[in-house]
Amino acid sequence: MRRFLEFAALASLALLAACGGGGSSPAADEPIVVNSLFDASDPLPGTVTLRSALATASSGQAIRFDPSLDGGTIALSIVADEHTRLKGEVMGMRDEPSGPVSYLVGWLDRDYGRSALVARKNVTIDASDLPSGITLAWAGGVPARVLAVEGNLSLINVSVTGGHSVAEQLAVTDPDDQPWTLARGGAVAVWGVARLRDCRLYDNHVEGDFDSSRDRGAFGGAVYADIVEMQRCVVSGNSALGAGAAGGGVYSVGGAGNTRTLSTIDASTVSGNAIRGVFVYGAGIYSDGGGIGKSKTLRVSNTTVARNLAEPSAGLPPFLLAIGYWRGGGLYMSNGYMELQSVTVAENSVRGRARTDSLGRRNLAGGIAATVGNAHAVERMTVGHSIIAGNTVTETGGASYAHDLFTGSLLHFHSAGYNRIGQLDFGQILVPVGERDWESLSRRHYPKAGDQADVDLVEVLDTAAGITTDPLILSVGVAPGEPVPLHYRPAGSALDQVPASAYRVDDVLAEYEVASGAQDNFLSILLGRIEQHYGLTGFAATFRAEFEAFLQSVDIDAGTPGLQPYRAPDGNPILTLAATQFFGPAQTWPRELYNHPYIEFWHRLDTALAQAAIPGMGPELLGDEAWRALFETGALSENPLLRTIVWVDRGPTVTRLASDQLGVTRNPQAAADIGAMELP
Repeated sequence: MRRFLEFAALASLALLAACGGGGSSPAADEPIVVNSLFDASDPLPGTVTLRSALATASSGQAIRFDPSLDGGTIALSIVADEHTRLKGEVMGMRDEPSGPVSYLVGWLDRDYGRSALVARKNVTIDASDLPSGITLAWAGGVPARVLAVEGNLSLINVSVTGGHSVAEQLAVTDPDDQPWTLARGGAVAVWGVARLRDCRLYDNHVEGDFDSSRDRGAFGGAVYADIVEMQRCVVSGNSALGAGAAGGGVYSVGGAGNTRTLSTIDASTVSGNAIRGVFVYGAGIYSDGGGIGKSKTLRVSNTTVARNLAEPSAGLPPFLLAIGYWRGGGLYMSNGYMELQSVTVAENSVRGRARTDSLGRRNLAGGIAATVGNAHAVERMTVGHSIIAGNTVTETGGASYAHDLFTGSLLHFHSAGYNRIGQLDFGQILVPVGERDWESLSRRHYPKAGDQADVDLVEVLDTAAGITTDPLILSVGVAPGEPVPLHYRPAGSALDQVPASAYRVDDVLAEYEVASGAQDNFLSILLGRIEQHYGLTGFAATFRAEFEAFLQSVDIDAGTPGLQPYRAPDGNPILTLAATQFFGPAQTWPRELYNHPYIEFWHRLDTALAQAAIPGMGPELLGDEAWRALFETGALSENPLLRTIVWVDRGPTVTRLASDQLGVTRNPQAAADIGAMELP
């Protein structure tokens, strides 16, 4: 049974109030007080620099600042480590029947290249006593990230800028050795928990390689961390460039080397960041869900994600443009779970050369995107009380169109209600499978109370006079060179919508089973019931004829004379609807050719239902209400040896957040606004 997101106060964010990580308690050691803005590891007696304090602090001991340094900048010019060692993924390649497939070897020590400051312990840098904070800026003559930590990092009221992590070729003799340093975390790279509170990270950059090696990832223009816990931060004007680039602002691995299962971003802004390359994902925020095969969570709340840009890097040759992927202008998830509450995702952009593969999967996807894979990869996305609008895809030399939320190959999409979404694309969510105990006929748990789709940006956000910007941080994403947005005022149908009282969101779950040895004709039964329920005369026969014409025209082996159709595991050709089945196995079924007709059936059914323009049917097409209307628990009259199981899954209470992105209290006695901001 699924675990539904309970929208309530984020208890995990209480951890941000702590100055230190694990290890020795800061209470056991007096804070070290930095009293100089100079960058020196061995300062004069009586002078304490940040570099010297970092070297002498015990694990978790707080580093604070003399009041005279308020608003000052520590211009770092010394490289602490030319070859910083932190954990990183090691990938391999293996041959599969469908072709070469990459796989995760493990998380091993890797060379991250230059870092201005390095610590192998828990680190706390706390400028909360300074009204204007402190700024750490890389000002050296060679590229370097600002800070690398193997351990937990707490940054409080600190700005980090000027970091520049660049992949550089290593002199290796063994082809299995790491060929390039890793461009990770332009501002901070943390193999542990990165706790950032009241911080500003801007104008930081990572540049990866374009070599054919597996070490191609330029990850985390500002932040690269195993676990991210961020509150009241601004991450803007950062970038990632490389053959593979992800997380122009924030890259959360999600706990690959940690027992924790949750990363959080709360009351923050991620805007004006960019990723450029061949395979690029998540220009604002990238969540790896704990890494390949893991199922961990990124939770984003009361946060604005805006004007981030994913696009090809300049000067790419045609053969690279022809194979590229550009997805997730605002947020991207590659594994695990993503939970969004009271977020505003607006004006993010994806650009690139468009193409579509044999299963109809597009290489471009807009504001929020989940991965599309040949097997089960991403678990669940849950969205509530959020505005996701004005995000676009622009095809090279072609059209520009709205594309706000793309569910990728999710197992389940859940709405927690009261969302305003522009274009919601379910086109590649994993297709229904009737296996017993899979609960997977109904995957699109949308719409719920208060949801609206097909909204325009200006219907829900005040873009004329309601955008607050930061004049000191310039965008490198959408609208380059202009001040980055910090937040948007809600407008129109986003005002006064979310009820003050808690409520429940019920989902419909369904599956079916076939008696041993019986015929499985569920797809045919489904077509007939759709025709009858929606009054679509001739729908079933027309769909069947067109689908079988497709099956009989398929040629999966162009090198062999004549048409080579799809074949079942027993070798028989799949030429009819009756022969179209789900053959499994559980973890790899989408990549097996004999399952492609089954997948094609559902995608073509989506297209046919959309073209039918059925009154009241939204972008979900066959969502919860449709499955409840079409089937009930029990044997089917059309085939008594086939039994469906349909039930309502009652989730826990959904409770709105008590305050907004700026800490403004939402009136406990009145309906609240949708999105990150609450109007007074």
